[in-house]
Parts: sequence; C-alpha cells; structure tokens
Amino acid sequence: MSILTRHLSRRCFFERLSELGVVVTGAALLGQRAIGQSAREVPDGPVVLFPGPWQFQLPKGGIILVSDQQLDDLTDPDKKVDLSLGSTPNRTTLREICEQQQAAGARTVILAFDEFWSQYRPGQGGKPRQLTPDTEAYIQRIAKISETMKRYGLGLELSLLSPLEIGPGYVNQTGESGRWVQFREGWRDPNTGKFTVSLWEHLRWTNNKGTIELKRIGIRVFAFRERRIGRTSFYVVPPNEISELHQPIEVEVSETNNARYRRLTVRGSGDIEVGPKDRVMVLVIYSVPEMDYFSPFAFPFLEDLVKRYHAAGVPLNGLYADEMHIQQDWGYADHHEEGQFALRYVTPHMAARFAELYGPGYADFDPWLVYFIYGQHGFLPDLQAKLPAQHVLGDKPEDVQQTCLLRRRYYELLHNTVVELFARAKRSAEKLYGHELEARAHATWAQSPTIDFWNVRNQAMPPRQYEYTSDFLWSNTVQQAASACSDYFKWNEFLTGGGNDHAEGGWSDRNYYGLALACSTGSLNSVPNAYAAAWGMPAEVHRRHRALENAFGCSPDPAFAAVFDYQHREVPVLMLYPTSLVSVEERFGSWMVQYGYANYVTPSKLLEHGRIVDRAVDLIGRRYGTLVVLFEPLPPPGLLEFMEKFVASGGKLIWSGPPPRYDLAGVDVLARWQRLFGIKTLQFAHEGLVVAGAQVEFDGALKGIEPQTILTDFLVDLAYPVEPETSAEIVARIGGRTIGVVKSAANGGLVMFLGFRPRDDQAASLGYETRTWFAVLRRVGAYGGDDDPSVVSRTSPWLATRFPNGALAVAAHYRRHIESWPGGFHRNEQQDVEILKANPLPPDILDLHGLKLSGHTLDYTGNLIVALRLDEQGRLEAFAGYNCCKVIADGREHVFADQNLPLIAWAPVLADRRVQRGAIMELWVQGDGQIAIPLPNSLERGRLMLAGAKPGHVAGEVPAVIDKAVLRFEAGPGKARGHMYLVQT
Repeated sequence: MSILTRHLSRRCFFERLSELGVVVTGAALLGQRAIGQSAREVPDGPVVLFPGPWQFQLPKGGIILVSDQQLDDLTDPDKKVDLSLGSTPNRTTLREICEQQQAAGARTVILAFDEFWSQYRPGQGGKPRQLTPDTEAYIQRIAKISETMKRYGLGLELSLLSPLEIGPGYVNQTGESGRWVQFREGWRDPNTGKFTVSLWEHLRWTNNKGTIELKRIGIRVFAFRERRIGRTSFYVVPPNEISELHQPIEVEVSETNNARYRRLTVRGSGDIEVGPKDRVMVLVIYSVPEMDYFSPFAFPFLEDLVKRYHAAGVPLNGLYADEMHIQQDWGYADHHEEGQFALRYVTPHMAARFAELYGPGYADFDPWLVYFIYGQHGFLPDLQAKLPAQHVLGDKPEDVQQTCLLRRRYYELLHNTVVELFARAKRSAEKLYGHELEARAHATWAQSPTIDFWNVRNQAMPPRQYEYTSDFLWSNTVQQAASACSDYFKWNEFLTGGGNDHAEGGWSDRNYYGLALACSTGSLNSVPNAYAAAWGMPAEVHRRHRALENAFGCSPDPAFAAVFDYQHREVPVLMLYPTSLVSVEERFGSWMVQYGYANYVTPSKLLEHGRIVDRAVDLIGRRYGTLVVLFEPLPPPGLLEFMEKFVASGGKLIWSGPPPRYDLAGVDVLARWQRLFGIKTLQFAHEGLVVAGAQVEFDGALKGIEPQTILTDFLVDLAYPVEPETSAEIVARIGGRTIGVVKSAANGGLVMFLGFRPRDDQAASLGYETRTWFAVLRRVGAYGGDDDPSVVSRTSPWLATRFPNGALAVAAHYRRHIESWPGGFHRNEQQDVEILKANPLPPDILDLHGLKLSGHTLDYTGNLIVALRLDEQGRLEAFAGYNCCKVIADGREHVFADQNLPLIAWAPVLADRRVQRGAIMELWVQGDGQIAIPLPNSLERGRLMLAGAKPGHVAGEVPAVIDKAVLRFEAGPGKARGHMYLVQT
C-alpha cells in the first residue's frame, strides 16, 4: 500500500495523515457511488481547479527509502519492498503503488531517502550511502523506475536539489568538497610555547539523508593574547596579534566505543618568536562530502545534474525539500566543546567572497574564528572559567559591536549563498521542464525554542520551554545558523508555501508562536500558505492543536480552507524576527518572546517587500499599523530610513532591546537612531545592565500596566537605560533609571523605546500569566477596539481570528494544559489515555453569547472551532463548524440543520478555481438531518454531487432542491454525506 498526501515532511509525514486528507487507496474507496442518484450524466472531468495553495489538497504517493538496496529493489516493478512507516511491515511493489496512485487521480509520487524511518525497517546500518542523487548510478536507477511510472501517467518528486543530497558525485566531478573547521581554545606557556589541547574529533555525522564520514585533513594552531574588559565577559584579542604557529605538533588519538567521535589531543612547543602569547586556538579541519557552495563550479554542477535527469527521461514534477540545510549532524547537544557548538563551514571560496565584500584581511578566514569562540575558558584558575567569555576586536563598545557584526556577516553570507544557489538551480530546472516544481517542506531539522535546553534535571522539559529563566542552558539556533537553515524567511525563496515543526516532540506551543511564524512565512511565500505541524502528543491533544492550525489558517483542513479562501489569519502588528541575537551571543535562540498575536519578518525581507501605504507597512498586500523591534543592534542599511518614513506617515514604531551602533554596512547609525527615538544619551557602556529580579514600573502613557519582573542576568534580559530628550515622555523605569520613552510623531504616529525585554506568556508557564507586550500594544492602539480578534483572544476563553476575505474564526483556547506526556512519534494509546485521565484536557465547548468580534455579534454553540463568512447583505456565505445546527450573527438567526451535525461546512468556489459547467459551491456534511444551505439570490439551479475518488471529480448526484435561494437536502447513509459539490447546470 502507498500513502497519498498533500505534503510530506520527515516527522510530520505519518502524524499528519488524517489532517491532510490522506487516503489509503483500495477498492472500497474507488467503488464509492451515490445511492439514489439520478440517471443524469456525471461530468467526466474535474469540476474545480487547484491553483496556488489549493494544490496542497492534491494527493501524492509516497515512497520513503532507508537504504540503497531498496532503491535497487524498486527497479524491478514487481519486487516486494517494505515501505513501512511504523512497526507493522508494509510490503508492496512499485507496480501496485502506480496502480493505486493512478486510480486515485494522483499525478506525482514522492521518492526520497529518509534516515528517520530506519527505526522501523532495516536501513544502511550506519554506513554511508553509495547511491546519492548526484551520482550516475542513482540517475540510472531513477530512470528505470520512471519507465514504469510513466506508463501510469505519474511523475516524480525527488529529493534532488537539496544540499544534503549533493556530495559524492560533486566531489568526484569537481575535486572540491565542503570544509568544516572545529575550534578549541587552550592555554600556552608564554615562555616555552608549550601547549596541550584536547577536543572531540568528529568521524561521522548522521542526518535525514543518512550517514556521512568526515576526513580530518589538517590542523592549524594560532597563538594570541587576550585581555578582559573590566568585569565584563568580553576579552580583547587584537586581530594583528593573532599568529599562526609553524613548529611540528604531536597528535594523539584516543579511541572510544562511539563510532561518531574520538578524543584528539594536540601538543606543541616553540615558536617563541611570536612573543609571550599565552593562548592558542587549535583548528581541526575536515573534508566533508558536500558542495563548496561558493565555488564557481557549484551552479553549473547543479544545472548539469538536472539536465542529466531530464535527458534520462525522468518526469520531474516536484522537489522533495524536507530539511534544506548543509551537512551537519542530527545530534542536538552531544558534539560540543566545553558546552559550545564549535564548528563552522569555511571553504577557500567562501573566504575569498568574504574578503571581496569586507576587505582583503579576510582572505584567510581561519584566524578570525577566534571571535567565534564562546565560553572556552575552563583552563583558567578562577571563576572566569564559568563566564560566557567572548573575544572582541577592541576595548570600546563600538569594537564589541563590530565583533558581533563580523559574526552576523558570516551567517548572512552563508545563508544567502546557499539559498540563492539552490533557488537559482530550481528556477533553471523549472525552465528546463517547462513547469513549476513544488518544493513543500521546511528548512531546519530543529526549532527554537522547541529544541533549546533548560536544565530541568529530572523534570519534563516542555513545560519550561516558554520563557528565558535561570535554568535555560543553550539554544540550538547556533547549530542551525552554522548549517544555513535558521532563516525561515530566506528559505521562502526556494520552498513552496513553507512551514515549521515547532510543536514537535511533545511540546504544544501554547503561546501559539509556531502558528504565528507559519502565518508569517506563508504570507510572504509565492504560494501563500504554510503549515505549523505538530507531533509527539496524545491524539486528543493533537486534535486541539489542529483546531488552532485551522483557526490560524495554517494548512487548514479543506472545509476551513474553503471558508478562508486558503489564506492565513491577519493581524495589525508586525514584529522583526531577531536574526542578530545568535550573532551577539550564540547561547541564545531565534526568539525574544513567543507571541502569537503578531506576524514576523526579518529586517531584510521587510526592506525587500515592504511599502508604506496609508500609515501602515504593506507587506505583499497585508497591512500593519504597528512595527515592533524585538532585538536588532545590527540593522541592515535602509532600515532606519524606512522606519523614519513609516513614523512620519502616521505609523506606530516600538523598539525594544539594545540600540544599534552600526548597520550591516558598518555605518555608524547610533546618532540617527537617537534622533528618531528622542534619546539624548545612553546610560550604559559595552552592554546593558544586569537587573535580574528587578521590576519594570510603567508610567506616563503606559501607566497602569502591571509591573514586570526581569527574570535573569542573561543578554536577553539586560536593561538599557537612557536619558531622554525633552520631546520624549518617560514611560518605564527600573530602580529610578529611565528605560522607556515615547515620542509623538506627525499624522498620529509615535515612536517608543523600551530598553528591556517585554515578556508575554499566555501559557502561564511560570504559574502566572505575563502580558506586557499585549498591554503595551493595546495601550498604543495597535489593536483597535475591544472586538479586535487579538483583544478577544487575550481577554476571553476563545481564540479569535480574522481573515483577509472577511471570514471570522473562533476556537477553544489551548494554552494552559501542561505537557505531561512522552514526546515519541508513535504513541502508546493506553498510556496516553492514562496520562490524560490524570491530566484532563480543558473543555472544547464553544458557548458564545453576544460575542463582539470585528464589528459583528455572534451567538453559537458547538465544539472546538467555528468559522463563518457573511456577505454584504448579512447572509451566511460560508461556514464550518462541529456539533452545531445554527448560528446567530448580528441578531440574524441562520438555521442550517434540524439537529446538531458532527460537521457541516460550505463555501462558494472561488473564481480562479471554477471551470465551465463546474462547481459553484463546495460542501462537507457528517451525520443525519435535514439541511438548508443559503445560496446567492441569483442561483436558481444546480446539481448536488458527491466528490469522487479523484481530486476535483464527482461520483454521482444526490437528491436536492433549490427553493428561494436555499439548497435543501437530506444527509445520512445512502443520501448526501461527506464531501460534495454543487455543480452549475
């Protein structure tokens, strides 16, 4: 048996089957017909089209391989192969798969290797793959498989243009490879030059494309001196004093019982001519079987690779794009050096490009890795050994920020180069094949905060993963940034729709951060809808999260997609995603707050897509009247100018966290920033002040907002006191120091500086709810009135959302149910039952009485979620709900069934989905009853038809009448049921 699905990503492949409308093919489905249908002719072709995000509803077959042998076996179309995604074997043949896909109306079958599933069937056994997509042997096998598939009208979605898949073939053809450098700091005797440094040598990495072997090709050693700046964690290392050592070194290897790494000890002495330098940086250099993404051979290789598939007759319909990072190991935190992820990708071509952009001194980039070392002072004899030490370029605050700028430029160059290379190759492939190639998935294999670490000892971690507290240990963001996959927004240039797996491994995302992030990336994508996957939780918990996904419009179920026109919810607040945080201190992640009532965008994408229209930022058709900076001390050139124009037009701007001293071009922007925000002087030096345990007191325009406690002494919680200009009003203080000011601007605009991290935690993860961001945004008028969906969401038991087409949704909140279950992929049903018996779910009942929402008043009783859309006359144009039979909107009662139905939904078919004499309405009904669906007054005729086995097709007609603009029919067994279309006549 094969699996039909709209999109497949490694960990949500199986968990999301039911929510994605997945069908297991078989005779029962294909034999579906309407009982009691009329004898009139059933349309042969599709009655609706699937443009844009609607394409995600089209079925695809899935063949996930875990070994080279399975690929070989598939070349025989009649050989049985185990393609199970669980503990139950699923032995089938390529021919059986093709027959099932053809019968179900699929056009595409995904064929990809994924190591994750080797836990359920024999895989490579830790051995590197010999058959990778960049090798001729692989192409030959795919061509042979294609011969069978083409006979059934099927094409392939291949994991082809993926950094993880391009390795052995590239190395053999170009003679180049990836180059990773591992760094370790140690003590050096300044008199004799002796040093001994031990570190963990990497032997193998494993990720979702299998295992690769690393080859150590060299060791370099650099000597330097460092000087601490006062009592800060910054240590000055002048660049001109970093000297390479050339005396022979001794290398000792200590084997372990782990095939992935071993202990390496490097010893040396001499080189006293470099002077009394008492530190060394040992660099272990690895050749990795992947591309040099900066090489002039990189794009020609990819372009030629696709041409080889095309010449071999491979029908390429899509690009499987799950986890689009460069080579790295799946392990989240088991290959560190003294707690630091101490690896960076640096090839000669990358160094040359960096030098071209930023100066010839970077032509050899290896010495500059001194400034990436973090917290490796375990050799010191005092408490400094415990500090999160960072090397910086000089003594001044400007030098500290220049060091952060160096790191930010490194990550940005790596990300941009990798993404643009593969996006360019994708465009070339689309041109060659003559059609778009869907690439549906997400970039990273680990999310922040989901895979960040808190030192919870023997307690469960997920309930702690909503706030920066003193037990926070480390974020995986630095590993993702070093692997060119932490910028979801940049990968939007390659991915179709995009998405994220934030709610994975049992973490429920109760602040709705992953949902908001999906809305943010999806809204900017050329196919504007992203998913927010969830797995690793009991089925009933997943059902609650799925309702939230529907309410946010994140890859919604078809019934809700129809009501929303397959769009994401809209909000009036735009927050800048904190891309600089990992460059300032790598311990911290890609979040400052997990806030679900805003959209996010990186500063670069804001400048690329943003326009200022009518006192708002227009971002590809979505408008935001309030712009918020979460943490951006290194803005791209043009950002401050954009903000000035936005404020002058009447927009609201709030900047939190540290001020910027330089932009990414290295231009001093501090004075310009101070003028914009009404700041006379900064009252801090190299970094903000430690105020852990203190309270922020609000005053002036923010007076009455609950005081906020500063939780930690971390970078994210430092305070930045200022002296305001006379034109600015003080709105926040800590211990008498001014840390918040606001200034009015033209046309009703305002600028506000908050020199601390406003918190917001609707999950009440610390035992109490924090809502500083919401309170501040509401006070400045970001959300409008009390009936704004975000206001309703934070002041009622309901999550409320609004959509660009005017649709509204209300769902039962899922924010206070503490995670208490194991996070495994496959579930022990009985164990989950016992867990939820001890930790009951909150009610999912929707009991709305006079709910004011976006200018409307709603009365409704049902379960889980309701969505509706009214036309200009107040008629119920579209609706979706569970266990309901009516809704009252603005005092007008709409009764659509004579008794509650488990599910009822309908919506008009959009113009760009319609075909001649096709469907004009799409409907879903579960249960028994007399149904009455309101129709446009102009509609007098139509045929109600059951949806067929093939997407967009119909199976037969069921009795229905149209009477006075109402569609009436009976639902139940042998009558109208399931998915249906109203077809024009």
